[in-house]
Amino acid sequence: MTKKKPVRLRPYYKTRYAYEKLRVCKHCRSFTVLWEDKCASCGRQALIPVMDQARINAKRSMQNERLIALLVMLAAVLFSQTFVQIVLCFLGGMALTLFLWWFQRKMLETETRRQLDKLLRGSERRIVEGIYLNLSTASAAIKEDEQLGYEILREIASIVHNDRIRLQRIMLLQGFVLRKDMELELEPLMLEDFEPALAEYIGELAKVKRELIKSQAIRYVMIYEREILRMKDGAGIMSGVAGAAVRMKKYVDMYPEFILRYVRQLPKERYLRLYQLVRRNPDQSWNGLRDEVSAIYNEKYRWDPEFQNWE
Repeated sequence: MTKKKPVRLRPYYKTRYAYEKLRVCKHCRSFTVLWEDKCASCGRQALIPVMDQARINAKRSMQNERLIALLVMLAAVLFSQTFVQIVLCFLGGMALTLFLWWFQRKMLETETRRQLDKLLRGSERRIVEGIYLNLSTASAAIKEDEQLGYEILREIASIVHNDRIRLQRIMLLQGFVLRKDMELELEPLMLEDFEPALAEYIGELAKVKRELIKSQAIRYVMIYEREILRMKDGAGIMSGVAGAAVRMKKYVDMYPEFILRYVRQLPKERYLRLYQLVRRNPDQSWNGLRDEVSAIYNEKYRWDPEFQNWE
């Protein structure tokens, strides 16, 4: 059995939009999703967020528009035949330029969004190349430092969503000592097909961070219940998920038969939580779950002082 390593993962900064993770090199226009200081392609410290580059492009475009307005004014002045025409063309041109400058200030954010869309659409090939380079960095890092490799894959996963990266992350996580204070996640790592490593990971989360066990994970273990039960600690995984499910009434409402199958394997603390739910909802039978909870209570916990307040 491989010994698990204690790790302290660096903080993961979530962004509202996936593209906010991208940075572009001002020198060679290469892209990356990593936190590196130097561009991996040209070696220069010229990486900036794509939104900053889009804002630079927007300001440059607006500056060009103002220059065109000034050139039009200059041409009008040069071709004027009288002093009055010169004054009128100059004042009109200045007024037009000032109005354009005022209007551009109002439209800066809109133009920045337009330039961002133009930048991303026009750089698809370079973005793909940058991510492949990031994946190569991750592969090299995993051989030397699994924690760093995981952190790199976590950043890449904000842009690339596929089962290969999900499985790589799960396998790396299975080599770490998981703690409640760690920034862990489950739903972004869920796979369609059965994978023992994912089942084991779900079982561990049910112990250390059960708030991450939600409907998607519960449905997954129900679909692959037979396969999981053939695993070494399969029954423990299933009862752990059932124990995590009883933390919320909606999961008891949705999956009473599943919980019923493992209610006798629940540890006392999780059974007490379920018992409290049953007592608070006397009109619900949950397809026989209430009767089984009552039977277990009479067999094991009738004289337990922790249950007396719920008589």
